[in-house]
Amino acid sequence: MLKRFHEDEEDPSRGVSHRVPTTVVTSFDKEVDEILADRVICRRGVPSYKEYLIKWRGLPDTEASWESEDILWQFKDKIQCYNEGAMWASRA
Repeated sequence: MLKRFHEDEEDPSRGVSHRVPTTVVTSFDKEVDEILADRVICRRGVPSYKEYLIKWRGLPDTEASWESEDILWQFKDKIQCYNEGAMWASRA
């Protein structure tokens, strides 16, 4: 049988966690050379998300990779430029 909980009167912050939050932040040590394409991933029961095909600086075209938009936080300006260019291309 469990014992009844009693708060620590001497140290009320004893049960408070002092650990870093468990979020994982991806940081790339590579630079984006060019964004080649984008696609929207739609799956049943899961919110849709956007991915970009990234050509990394200093790597061959064969090393280009699909990366999710939410982990490319370091390259928001490149994504914005790509999206603006895609809008102009679709209007022409």
